[in-house]
Amino acid sequence: MYRAFPVLSLAVLLAACGDRSAAPNSPTETTPPPPAATDPAPPVADGSPTTGPTAGDGQPLGATAELKATQGNGVSGTLMLQPSGPGVQITGTISGLTPGSTHGFHIHENGDCSAPDASSAGEHYNPSGQPHGDPATVNRHLGDMPNITADDQGAAQLTANIGGLSLRTGQPNDIVGRSIVIHEKADDYQTQPSGNSGKRIGCAIIK
Repeated sequence: MYRAFPVLSLAVLLAACGDRSAAPNSPTETTPPPPAATDPAPPVADGSPTTGPTAGDGQPLGATAELKATQGNGVSGTLMLQPSGPGVQITGTISGLTPGSTHGFHIHENGDCSAPDASSAGEHYNPSGQPHGDPATVNRHLGDMPNITADDQGAAQLTANIGGLSLRTGQPNDIVGRSIVIHEKADDYQTQPSGNSGKRIGCAIIK
């Protein structure tokens, strides 16, 4: 009995140590790895017009065009341009026209109204090389737009939806940086290259 006691005590001590070493570790929190970065979807290159970038509220970014009269004329007004379906909507009020008069109204190739007669705006915007024509038809300049008619006060309220155009897309049909020109006479939609619409009485750069 005297010899067994130390052996028994040693066995009890080792068992106690073994219990402590076998105790499970305290659970620890692990942070899952961040999700793998994915590349943005490539742009769709189907040639269809796009609305371009949007503002913070998701609304498409538009453009403006401030009309300035050419030498000897008194045209003025601000035009607003917004993406609209497969094209662009142009709205605004143009004043300083002869009461009851009708005028040709076109997008021109250059964003330059510096010449006294607005000749610096260049010719009609026509990237596809079409003949001048009725804006309601397919075979026309992309810059061809409907005539505008002044009321009894010499003002024209404008709402025009022009298909085939875009804003801020960088595509060939993007009209930001070009100009809008008002002519002294109505466009007959037939005479080449500008519908026999006469002199340029107002010009605005699309910004």
